[in-house]
Amino acid sequence: MSKRKSQLKPKFGPVYAAAVYPGLCKICRRHGYALAVHGSLARGFDVIAVPWGAKVSSREVVIEDITSEYAIRQCGEPEEKRHGRVGYTLSIGHGDCLVDMSFMRVEQWLG
Repeated sequence: MSKRKSQLKPKFGPVYAAAVYPGLCKICRRHGYALAVHGSLARGFDVIAVPWGAKVSSREVVIEDITSEYAIRQCGEPEEKRHGRVGYTLSIGHGDCLVDMSFMRVEQWLG
């Protein structure tokens, strides 16, 4: 269930997480995805990876590349989201900075 606007309280953690955005873009681009920022910044720094290139890597490969290159770890298991998205929660540092990263399913874009 979605929260009402009055329940969303922005925090500073997501703003700090935004500092890794250029690096995340570089990794996603390397794997055939465009990365866009979205969301309220209430829980985490929200990004969505959209298949863009001719060749697209699996979500797992992208997440592995991110967690190998940065001091970022995956929290929990991927979660099914609305409209075919799959979401990952990534933690930076000691967990105060979260990146909520969703991927559009590649299969949706295949003929």
